Amino acid sequence: MSATDELRIAVVGPGAVGAFMAGQLVRSGRRVLSCARRPFERYLIESNDLPVDEPADVIIDPGAVTGEPFDLVLVCVKVTATPSIGPWLDALCGPQTLTVSVQNGIDAAELLAPFVPAGRVLPSAVYCGVQLLDPGHVRHTTASRLVVPAGTDGGLVAAAFAGSAVEVEQTDDFRTAVWRKLGVNVAVNGVTALTNRTTNVFSERPDAARLASDLLRECWHVARLDGADLPDELAVQTAAGLAARPIGVGTSMLYDRRAGVATEHDAIYGAVVRAAERLGVDAPLARAICTLLAASDPGEPIG
Repeated sequence: MSATDELRIAVVGPGAVGAFMAGQLVRSGRRVLSCARRPFERYLIESNDLPVDEPADVIIDPGAVTGEPFDLVLVCVKVTATPSIGPWLDALCGPQTLTVSVQNGIDAAELLAPFVPAGRVLPSAVYCGVQLLDPGHVRHTTASRLVVPAGTDGGLVAAAFAGSAVEVEQTDDFRTAVWRKLGVNVAVNGVTALTNRTTNVFSERPDAARLASDLLRECWHVARLDGADLPDELAVQTAAGLAARPIGVGTSMLYDRRAGVATEHDAIYGAVVRAAERLGVDAPLARAICTLLAASDPGEPIG
């Protein structure tokens, strides 16, 4: 048995992405503790390519954490929920713990760091199309990849997922990687949420496809000013790929809107707006989508 097999791994927030990651780790033979709001007994992943049906070790109270600090903690809650998981991180983390932000946005790791009492925090860019059906039960449609900064910590994440269905890519240019993923989110999430349609909308409506392309180019214009290497030609290729996505694929924001919960508009579109302001430019499309999503979120006053 290798040292990697002995890693103590915890997933905080086993929702759609968290349950997928935890389930794939368990299927590959890793020991995983899921720290959840609601209990469940199994990881059930419906997928054409990467199905899982495995037992789950789940606790719902930080006081139930026992033993030595964990080696690897994957934080998979929405960015807006980060302040609420402090008790979990207090219970799980020690000086040697690596905490990975498996969250949306370009500054999720920086927002997470103040709540991590010890150890290191590593950002990631996650590509994983999943929908939460019930606790521990998700439907997977596209992608299964984490991008992390290259180095010792990135190597630990890669080793933890070795042999699983999750590909871990280490990069020396994480700024480009995280802005690239943000651009994809910016292009598709808001449009699908506001139209209440899957990514079919981009193949069925040329105007929606043009809007997605314009959103992507605006985002990556800001990204280049922030030091990312994202040429216009890549934006054109990426936008063209959106219309070719498989039929019926949803987005996290679309699923949130249909579930009647708040969207991550600030982590995605707000991040572009704030970066643009910091860099002395404007991002009017991102600002408009952010405003519309914010105004239509649950809890917003009507009238």
